[in-house]
Amino acid sequence: MLLALVLLAAALLAPGAAHAEAPRSVTVRDTTASVDRDELEDELGGVDFRTQVDLVVLVLDVTDHGASPSDDLALNDAVLNHARTTDPSMLSPDGVLFADGTVIIALDPDNRFVGTYAGEDVKLDDGEFTAVQDAMKDDARDRDWEAALLAGAEKYADLLLRPWWQKPAALVTAAVGIAAALGAALTMLGLRDAARRRVDDALPRFQGVLASRELTDTAASTLPEASPYAQAVLRDHLEYRAKVAEATRLSEELPAPEDRPWSWGFTSRQRQQARELESTVSFLDDTDDDIVSAADLLHRIGDWRTGWERELTPLRDSVATVDEVLEELSEMSTPERAAAKELEAASRAASEEMDTLTAQLEEDRITPEAALARLDALTEELSAAATLLQRHRIERLAEDETEQMLLREVEVEDSTVYRSVRASRLRWDRRSGTSDAFRAMSPVLWLNTWQHSAGSALETHRAPSSSGGGSFSGYSGGGGFSGAGSSSRF
Repeated sequence: MLLALVLLAAALLAPGAAHAEAPRSVTVRDTTASVDRDELEDELGGVDFRTQVDLVVLVLDVTDHGASPSDDLALNDAVLNHARTTDPSMLSPDGVLFADGTVIIALDPDNRFVGTYAGEDVKLDDGEFTAVQDAMKDDARDRDWEAALLAGAEKYADLLLRPWWQKPAALVTAAVGIAAALGAALTMLGLRDAARRRVDDALPRFQGVLASRELTDTAASTLPEASPYAQAVLRDHLEYRAKVAEATRLSEELPAPEDRPWSWGFTSRQRQQARELESTVSFLDDTDDDIVSAADLLHRIGDWRTGWERELTPLRDSVATVDEVLEELSEMSTPERAAAKELEAASRAASEEMDTLTAQLEEDRITPEAALARLDALTEELSAAATLLQRHRIERLAEDETEQMLLREVEVEDSTVYRSVRASRLRWDRRSGTSDAFRAMSPVLWLNTWQHSAGSALETHRAPSSSGGGSFSGYSGGGGFSGAGSSSRF
């Protein structure tokens, strides 16, 4: 690391190139009467290059060479046409490149083009050609044509054969290399510390899981096996037992904190162990609470009301989102208005029945299984109304079948995760992915999220590709010509 810093400092302090060569020849050809040729030639003759070059300045109108100003390659084609018809010495003997030693600065004042071209032995890279053009643009926009052309020549001279230590890319590369090495060391140290923290946090939590394991197992053993909701929780309990065994194995593979060496956490295997332990213990810490809560609710004992509220939460979220969903539906079509009314009616019915079910449970006039079944039915009714509204909105927004498919397949990402008896049953019965489970538990909240995602997806799909304002390389009518250079607009 220290050696790299020393080398970088030496590069920064190294002297510049020793050679300063005036152009071997300077030629200014202006077919537009835009510049003072004699004065410009004198100024260009004083530009110092690092090698001898034949400097050619062309000021022309691309339309005089059969090019269209709307064509991004117009100046490239005009320069090539000028060389072929007026000044063949600008080209190599075989006519497929610019002549060795030739540097060309071109300008079209009326059609707002600047360009830079060169022989293979004095050419720049693409980014440097662009830098020369950029150096010309401020003066060109001010219509100071002589200053623009002189700025281009000076920038070209500055970049041509520039020693590597003076190139920003080289300095940036060196700095990036040093930063990367330092960053890698810090990253590895951070990864090590994170792995150790994961283990240090997970082990006490796992001891808590083991301490409450008897309570969890007892709660599971009392669940009524005939209930479809209890069956889902019992499957959770089987998974819980398997995860306890997995966490036990992982914890036994780890060194005790007091015996853990300083280097523990640097290897990918150790970090993987830490992540697996953290994930497994986190699952256990949530699942044992879920099992106990489910048993309380299904037996209507202990803190069963908290468990019931967890069952109501997805539906409450949907009901609370209905107004927002309808606000988003500006300029609704007739089918959308009808679907919106159905959604509002289903929402009111769900809100009223949730209150009724709560009261019935309090008064022991309905079984928990029957109440959960009614919540599932209410969710299905809301889901049907939300799906109908979504379908009609797709019909209004999409302009063709491709857009309809795009909107139907929009990915809805949401971090909402419901932990409840009904969610557990859904997970086991449908093996749903996160998005499907979200939609099945809280359909209106899902629809609201879909609306925002669909709008962005449609806008992205319809957005025209941008052409940018960079350099234009190549020749539309080159006939095999492949000389170096490019142009851009100002």
